[in-house]
Amino acid sequence: MKKLNDINAALCQFVDAASKHAEASQTGDYKIANKSYKEIANAYTFLKDHDSLLVLLDYLDHKSTGVRIWAATYVLPINEKKGIATLEDVGKSTQGILSSTAKTTLSEWLKGNLKRIYA
Repeated sequence: MKKLNDINAALCQFVDAASKHAEASQTGDYKIANKSYKEIANAYTFLKDHDSLLVLLDYLDHKSTGVRIWAATYVLPINEKKGIATLEDVGKSTQGILSSTAKTTLSEWLKGNLKRIYA
C-alpha cells in the first residue's frame, strides 16, 4: 500500500478502493474485498489525521454505491442525518449485498456498535 501524502491522493484511494470493495463484495472475491478494505481504512485514517473527514460529505451522492456506503459510514459521527439518509437510500435499493450492507451498517450504528471503527 502506498504512503499517502495529500488529501487528494487519499480521496482518490478512498474512491478507488470503495468501488473495488463493492464490486468484490458482489462477486464474492474476498481477497480483493479485504485488500480494498485496508486501502479504505488507510485513506480514512489519513483524512482523519488531517482533519479532513468533512470532505467525505461530497461523496454521499457518488455514482458508485460502494463509495456512497463507505462515505456515509464514516460521516455518521460528523453528520448523522446525512449519513443515515444515504444508508437508508442505498438500503431501499435492489443491489443485493450492497443494500444489505447499508441496512446492517445503519442498524449497527443505531445500536451503538460502530464506535471502534472511528477510533
